[in-house]
Amino acid sequence: MLAAPAEYNYRTKRCKKVYKTLRDDQEVEAWMVETFKIVDNGQTGETLANTDPPVGRYATLSLITPPEMRVSSQQHLRRQILFRSHHELVDGIGALTLLNNFLHHAATSFAAETDQSIDFGDEYRNLSPPLRIASGMPQSPSFDQKTKLAKIQSANTAARAGVQALNLPLSSTIQAPGNSLRSAIHFSSQESKEIIAKTKSLRATVTQVFHAAIALAVRDLQPKSSQAREARYFSYSLVNLRHCCIPPYHKPRHAASVYHCVSANHLVVDLTVPADSASTTEQTPEEFLATLNQVRDFYQNAKIDADYLSIVPSLFSAVTPAYPDKLCEVPSPNQSPSVSLSSMGIIDRIVQPKQGPFEVTEPWVIGAEYSTGIGAFLGTWNGVLCLSAVYNEAFHSKAEVLDILESVKRIVIEGLEVHSWSDDTALPLRL
Repeated sequence: MLAAPAEYNYRTKRCKKVYKTLRDDQEVEAWMVETFKIVDNGQTGETLANTDPPVGRYATLSLITPPEMRVSSQQHLRRQILFRSHHELVDGIGALTLLNNFLHHAATSFAAETDQSIDFGDEYRNLSPPLRIASGMPQSPSFDQKTKLAKIQSANTAARAGVQALNLPLSSTIQAPGNSLRSAIHFSSQESKEIIAKTKSLRATVTQVFHAAIALAVRDLQPKSSQAREARYFSYSLVNLRHCCIPPYHKPRHAASVYHCVSANHLVVDLTVPADSASTTEQTPEEFLATLNQVRDFYQNAKIDADYLSIVPSLFSAVTPAYPDKLCEVPSPNQSPSVSLSSMGIIDRIVQPKQGPFEVTEPWVIGAEYSTGIGAFLGTWNGVLCLSAVYNEAFHSKAEVLDILESVKRIVIEGLEVHSWSDDTALPLRL
């Protein structure tokens, strides 16, 4: 599927994915030149990703030798990998699963006593179908299912009526987006351990805890007035649907696919913007737990069943504009952005830390951001929590984004009454 780019048909005004079998050695070589890059120019994987290089027709994989790794010991050869792909080819969980598959194949090849040849011709049988087919969805939802979707959409609209929506303050006057960038902070292993333990004692998940903290962090960015006022944080959850797919599409071999959706119901969190006379900025455990309860209820009430799957295509259709007849101008920046959350979970349950001679240090995944919002990503690797964010350089600075991430961290630690420990990991505290 990585070699099946989406192509637009101007006659039908529809897109379809097209895969073409490689017919000879020349086409194989051309494919390798286009999709496999060797980078040895002093860049790291992080800096290369933050240059936001254009994505070609196909997914590309860059093998990078960072400056500090140019001289390796005889026992160890250290490299970094940057994988880039259009989102219609693979999603975040799929990208991590794909990395694990790559490592498995590489380890198997290293262990083989003889060279293994790859024959092309029938590989199309391994292509992953669209989500509708992979999950056994009906061609169209039933009348009752359409009615259910209409009620959900009506409730989402009603939730925004007559209330202040908590948005990310935007001071940039730039109209066109620039590079999509990533910044990140790590928790210490002891902080991570305590957060996970406190979360379990509250019968919540780490995702729910951090989504509650993000809501409060956005609240804290609001301008204050002489009177406290009520406001609402709106967001959504990203739902991995791989477990809903029918065999064999639920297996890791179908990693190169887009099997996820956003929640039909909006996450709605009621909060209070304090008056400017408020004497403290510390996060009280009482307010944090009240916020967490709202977020936890939202996640726990999200039921993924046949009715829900049937409306997933409609959810995508509702936010997908029609293809224009001609090139149009770049739309004006969204003046009411927010901060969303994508949780990758325990990443070393997706990517094995060690396979054969290969050992993985810390994989991460992001989606490029060309709007005014900030997309937060949460994951755990080797027991250490990492909170990262993707943003566009035209609308936000690195310092601003790191301040928001640090605010989320502070809210989690104060809200859960966790002791703040100095970083005892080999990972950088801030990126």
